[in-house]
Amino acid sequence: MVVVKGPSAFVSTAIDAALQAGKLLQQMLPESRASKDVATKRNPSDFVTRGDRMAEALIARMLRERFPDHGILAEEGTSHAGAEYRWIIDPIDGTTNFVHGVPLFAVSIALEQRQELVAGVIYHPSMDELFGAERGRGAFLRHGEHQEPLKVSGIGEVTQSMVATGQPHDVEETGRNVAQIERLAHTASVRITGSAALHLAYVAAGRLEAFWEPGLSSWDYAAGALLVMEAGGRISDMQGRTFHLDCHDVLATNGRIHDEMVRLLA
Repeated sequence: MVVVKGPSAFVSTAIDAALQAGKLLQQMLPESRASKDVATKRNPSDFVTRGDRMAEALIARMLRERFPDHGILAEEGTSHAGAEYRWIIDPIDGTTNFVHGVPLFAVSIALEQRQELVAGVIYHPSMDELFGAERGRGAFLRHGEHQEPLKVSGIGEVTQSMVATGQPHDVEETGRNVAQIERLAHTASVRITGSAALHLAYVAAGRLEAFWEPGLSSWDYAAGALLVMEAGGRISDMQGRTFHLDCHDVLATNGRIHDEMVRLLA
């Protein structure tokens, strides 16, 4: 799929918001936990910080100014109703890494139109890598002034693949992938970076062949799902059923190993 050089107003606005939020977060990254105002949400390993709240407010404000009739759904609670369009925002995907000063986190912004993803942007501030996609117009990676189209890898066997998953905040509630990690580790190289958004962006970029994780929310995967699809990959739930924005157990691959991954995860 060929990427269009000139992004739409949707993608351009998402890019501007992600870049500004990412700059703010990168400046905060080396600060202490006290300075980041770290708190917990559902359990002791589920963090929220001053950075999450500030980045979410910044992104929501920019989107509302540009598209006042659009809805918003964001991880830290920002919510506005919209008739046709809704932005889905994760201000920091990889908050645990951010809390510890580990530069593996991303800003994720997606736009849906009546339950269909139409735009998505993921920004990794520490690498200054911006991944973007628009439905029917391809996916791209922008680094500084350089931009290139994204394409999933051509590897066709799990035994030759690098795959990724997440570490659940609550093992008893969402830790079904713990046994799967052990199973997959006998077959493929398994990685956990701590950011579902980055994992999905890396599948789209051909750096990973697959990513799976149970217990996700739409803000974790919305932008990344569109990246994968527009880069020629495949996304479903972990049983191989049709992907939708209410999925919680997500599997994304280069397409070539999708059916094999479904079998291995079963």
